[in-house]
Amino acid sequence: MSTRVARRKRRGKPAAVSAARRRAQQRAMRAALRQQITALVQQTVEQALADEVTALLGRGKYTRRRSGPQRRAGAVCRRCQLDWAPRFTRAGSYPRTLLTLAAQVALRVPRVSCVCGGTVPLEFATFGRYARSWDEVQARARPLSGLCLALRDIREVLAEPSGVWLAPSTLNGWVHDAGALAATLRGEPFGRVPPVVLLDGLWLKLMVPTGERYQDRAGRERARVRRVTVPLLVAYGVDPATGERWLLDWEQAPGEDEASWRGLLERLQARGLRAEAGLVLFVHDGSAGLEAAFGLVDFGPAVLRQRCVFHVLRNLGDHVRGTPGQTREQRRAHRRALLQEAATIWEPLDGNAVRARYRAFCARWRATEGAVVAALERVFPQTVAYLEARARGREWGQAWPVQALRTTSPLERLNRALRQKARQVATFQAPQGLTAAVVLVLVHYGATAPAPAADLWIDLLEAGLLAA
Repeated sequence: MSTRVARRKRRGKPAAVSAARRRAQQRAMRAALRQQITALVQQTVEQALADEVTALLGRGKYTRRRSGPQRRAGAVCRRCQLDWAPRFTRAGSYPRTLLTLAAQVALRVPRVSCVCGGTVPLEFATFGRYARSWDEVQARARPLSGLCLALRDIREVLAEPSGVWLAPSTLNGWVHDAGALAATLRGEPFGRVPPVVLLDGLWLKLMVPTGERYQDRAGRERARVRRVTVPLLVAYGVDPATGERWLLDWEQAPGEDEASWRGLLERLQARGLRAEAGLVLFVHDGSAGLEAAFGLVDFGPAVLRQRCVFHVLRNLGDHVRGTPGQTREQRRAHRRALLQEAATIWEPLDGNAVRARYRAFCARWRATEGAVVAALERVFPQTVAYLEARARGREWGQAWPVQALRTTSPLERLNRALRQKARQVATFQAPQGLTAAVVLVLVHYGATAPAPAADLWIDLLEAGLLAA
């Protein structure tokens, strides 16, 4: 006879943990982790400083001076001006706070003295003299500015791990230091000349001095400034064979006149942008100042100039008049249809087909939209240079896509980033701030070299800031 087994009792679910209790537990864990991280950073940095002193003296702690090697230490006593390592000894330490991305730590920085009683100033590799923050904090602040964050937002991001809020003036100084990198980005000869160069300008707001002085409410004498809108002229290199794009140079100018464009073109030429180096085509929006500057700067024989088709279509749209009696929606539809038909002119890859579509468009719209046809006839010969550029590419065994030859559209991604930065700043208070903003945006978007390295910012920092 079988034995009946009692059914196992159903077990209930564990009691739910309240959200308040979970948050309190997590806060306690974060505090404990921050305390441990702070202790670890402090221990690591102090050990690094102690190791540097040991390397300087050539002997470990508690080792007699005369037992060390007879050699120069690389540091000089302030009093006797001697630099022999056996004369130097450890002399305690002094306190200093150091801010890192992980935590702010209170350090004991070692001192070294000489047997004559003088002090020996030290230059540590771990951090700079008088530094209160590690270089990684500054290196983090600058890319955040390149991301178009305001100073208040950068303060909040940097304060999250360490709990320390930096002064806006400190952050502003770090950001402005990036302006020194402009010389590195713009001064060297081109290591590689692109076949295609795009030229364009965007307008920014800048405060400029008027030459007058005034007293503010606190009685301080200040220079009077006024807000002006200035263009930033940009030259962008494109390799149509590989699709690589990078910024060549830029010019902060008073206007888009001949003198401003000429300054940029002459610097491009001086840095090696010439036909014999591989330059084939300029693509531009057709401003009068740039056209005049082209006549004064020689880039070599057979360099082509292409009018941006997008700018041409936008100009044609300004000449559309429609017919009397049309409503606003009808005029808008009429304009859209005309421009869509005009855009098909440059679709074929054969020059004869392009010219046939051009003649057909002019014949169809001459009677009703004479102003549009006249505007197109004035610029059409300058909009087909891309066909000859593609032929030269084929001679080199390369198939160049027309998207890289007809318009300045590849510049728009960079221009959008620069405009976003300009909107965040609203008005640049000085040319140095404008230059720094341009550099930070360029470095962040990797638009400074044909093949930007992962540590490009560090390379530029060493070449620009440290050499300044």
